[in-house]
Amino acid sequence: MGRDRNTDTEFMGASETRRGPNYVVHIRRNAFNDPGLPPFWELTVEDSQHSYRILVGVPADELDVVVQNLPRPSAQRNGVDFIRGVMEVFLPDDIRRLTGETMLTHNMYNVKSAPPGSLYRKGQRYNDADLTRQITYTDADIAENDRRKDALLRRLEAESAEARSPSLRF
Repeated sequence: MGRDRNTDTEFMGASETRRGPNYVVHIRRNAFNDPGLPPFWELTVEDSQHSYRILVGVPADELDVVVQNLPRPSAQRNGVDFIRGVMEVFLPDDIRRLTGETMLTHNMYNVKSAPPGSLYRKGQRYNDADLTRQITYTDADIAENDRRKDALLRRLEAESAEARSPSLRF
């Protein structure tokens, strides 16, 4: 077997089958190969009735974890193609000052294609390993985010005022 120069792990053959909790996953290495990126794998997830596909970009030694956390095939996901990737959210300046973080990253699924009549639509995004909860922003989500932001800003102001107060020891 050759060595995978991207992951420094044993290169997996052209295709392989692994078992998830309630499904079988057929894994095929995508021909795309960029030394700056992890290898891409096409995963076909199927049970006795339904199947869907996901394109993931992870080192070979992380495939087992991905396989164990894949959503189960269902009638709704049948025939849908997903791409699993990282979504980056840039935090507002005031939250950056409070947390010290500039960006929040999380895994998500993006619908690449879906058969006619499917509940899934091309371009929809879903939370990692959920695929039942679409990532959308409703008016209630926006209002809740504004409330959390205001609470964080009040806390930041209180901490700043406390830091400016003279010490009680003198």
